[in-house]
Amino acid sequence: MASKNESKVSRRDFLKKTAIAGAGVAAFAAGCAPRTVTEQPAAGATTEWSKEADVVVVGAGTSVVAALVAAKEGAKVIIVEKSPAFGGTTAASGGGFWVPNNYAMKAQGIEDSRENAITYMKRVTEGQSTDELIEAFVDAAPKMVEYLRDQFGWTFDVNTNRNFADYYSGEGSVPFGRTMYMFLDGQLAYGYGTYQAFRAAAEELGIEILFDTAGKELITNEAGEVIGLLAESAGSQISIKANKGVILGTGGFDHDRTWTKHFLRGPIFFSNAVITNTGDGQKMGMKLGASLRNMNESWGLPGFLLDAEKLQGEADWQMYRGKPNAIVVNKYGERIGNEACPYEQFQRSFWYYDSGLMEYRNTPSFWIADATYAQYYPMPGSNYQVGVVPEWITQADTLEELCEKLGVDFDGMQKTLEVFNPNALEGIDPVWHRGENPFDVDTAGDYMGRSDLKNVCLAPIETGPFYGAAYYPGTCGTNGGLEINKDGQVIDLHGKPIPGLYAVGNTSGSVMGAAYPGGGSTLGAGFAFGYLAALHAVAKEPAA
Repeated sequence: MASKNESKVSRRDFLKKTAIAGAGVAAFAAGCAPRTVTEQPAAGATTEWSKEADVVVVGAGTSVVAALVAAKEGAKVIIVEKSPAFGGTTAASGGGFWVPNNYAMKAQGIEDSRENAITYMKRVTEGQSTDELIEAFVDAAPKMVEYLRDQFGWTFDVNTNRNFADYYSGEGSVPFGRTMYMFLDGQLAYGYGTYQAFRAAAEELGIEILFDTAGKELITNEAGEVIGLLAESAGSQISIKANKGVILGTGGFDHDRTWTKHFLRGPIFFSNAVITNTGDGQKMGMKLGASLRNMNESWGLPGFLLDAEKLQGEADWQMYRGKPNAIVVNKYGERIGNEACPYEQFQRSFWYYDSGLMEYRNTPSFWIADATYAQYYPMPGSNYQVGVVPEWITQADTLEELCEKLGVDFDGMQKTLEVFNPNALEGIDPVWHRGENPFDVDTAGDYMGRSDLKNVCLAPIETGPFYGAAYYPGTCGTNGGLEINKDGQVIDLHGKPIPGLYAVGNTSGSVMGAAYPGGGSTLGAGFAFGYLAALHAVAKEPAA
């Protein structure tokens, strides 16, 4: 069984007898020129190890699948987790993971194929991934789910309660079936339930979990192979030997504000990722000369800013903006996009830069709804209860008054509604095509069965009182990180694998590029490459 308080580790002064290998590139978080890490120990010097395992997994999010697979294949595994909790951002998610051509689809007669999935991914990633990674993911993801089903007895299925279309229409997409979930006792487990099952399995397999323990440095031998991890717990340093490899799964860098400002293509104001996501894995890999990929990208998640200092917000998974009788406009009263489209796609609308006014024209924007919306659907921040209006939602009897309170140009708003409202009554949106895509209809539109709608995503903004709130770009995770190959191995600046080092999830430069192909894309990729990394690691001979 995993230890319950893994902060109770050895407090020996490890630094006296160990050194970290390799020349590294700069850590941008430091905001300074590149530094060289400490040279290899002198001949005859030895490392005093606090703990030893075959595979060391850093992070208890999507990388847990890597830990489970490695342990199931007979490896001794240690998980190092920075926080006191298990599951990271993944445990707080909906728990869906995107797996093309999976067995549950086939059982329901939903057509998909390897070729179809590859075509779709190559199209939506727009050259920001590689054929090698795409093909590795498409091949591995269905096998990964079957492995977890067969080895652990878990039930996985598509969500039969609603359609969950791919996020992009067109060639290679399917209207339903690629997003899978774990089911426990016949009920959809979501992220929390899934990770309860994962932790129970880890404990049964004897995986040691070191909570409140942060990975700090990778340890290499004279040949440049990664042979261990230097970590910190309760102010003390421990060294963990990894005979077969270290798998980095520390998440993204959402909560390192220096990095988000340096790397991301536009500003973010809040993040749904756990606060421990500060780019630790990326920084450790960079010190060994790892190559980076997609560092300017993030999984966009618009919503409502609640605490700027803590980067906290009320996320909008198109639950509010995509409903009838709601709209999103900028301060000029202009719509900024298709309000019913997937969150990652809508996020891009915020980062339009007006070169004349020299500003991000759409940041912030404003969510606006009328009395009819309030009658049928929950307000942001209401815990999904219809009729509850949080204090931070602005209210007004007239639209002009609401615009004045929010700082929206009323004349511009009127011009927008002169076009939007008549079209909405007819169920059309010639400007942004809202409600024309399967995702819009199945995921974002009306679920109350309203008979007055010609389009489940459209209705006019016309009946007071009116409601509104500032609307900002955020993230559910950054997706730039260490470049990997088809086995999840980290690649250096010369295009060569760093022996003994792997990266999965948002610590790696995502196979998805800048796209979010479907619900659970982050989890699907993290699980699949965790599966591949574990199998590759346990197959290799221990490093000297």
